[in-house]
Amino acid sequence: MVKKLATPFLFLVILLVGCSSSEDEFIFPEAAFTMSSDVVKVNEPLTFEVKITAGEKEVKDADVSFEYWLDEKADEQHTTMPAENVGDGTYTGEISLSEPGIYSVYFHADALDMHLMDKYQFTVTE
Repeated sequence: MVKKLATPFLFLVILLVGCSSSEDEFIFPEAAFTMSSDVVKVNEPLTFEVKITAGEKEVKDADVSFEYWLDEKADEQHTTMPAENVGDGTYTGEISLSEPGIYSVYFHADALDMHLMDKYQFTVTE
């Protein structure tokens, strides 16, 4: 009697598990970088910001950092700082720079098992 009931029950369980395990389509995360100002002055605060999304959803658990350096000293060690998660998929970091010149900044973001990064340049003036 138990065998007669177990076989259809097992078949039903396998059928339900197979139907309910539909995999969500992976959406590649995207990052949008901005700076608080296009005009950067020596010793004035500058904020880097990265907004990370996957489709219409905000990625709220990414690991983000900013790496920056003065281009004429590119062979020296770069400065890296962790970004602050300010919510809504937005990550920020604030710096002030004491030397004028052309700088480069990379953002590094680990989101949804992907590593995103992009490089930007900006000029700091007296």
